[in-house]
Amino acid sequence: MTTPATPARTTVPAPSVREPLISGLIGGAIGAVMSAGINYLLVGMPDSEGVNAVNHAISGLMTGFLAGFAGLLAYQRKAAALARKTAAEVPPEQ
Repeated sequence: MTTPATPARTTVPAPSVREPLISGLIGGAIGAVMSAGINYLLVGMPDSEGVNAVNHAISGLMTGFLAGFAGLLAYQRKAAALARKTAAEVPPEQ
């Protein structure tokens, strides 16, 4: 029994449009709530327009980081689940 030089190819189905759309809507809603919470609880009411722009930049930065981190975790979770699924479907070689 020898190990093949190249790994076996797996076919991964193309994602549908529905999944990213739902994820985007959920992420957008969570981002809006987080941004509003950050602006209301941490930043406070601005004294001028310039301070208001800085406040929005801070909340956007924090919300973007949290969204990226959550997206990375979701991607890793889906990739691990797909790897487990394909490993379970492929019978071991004899």
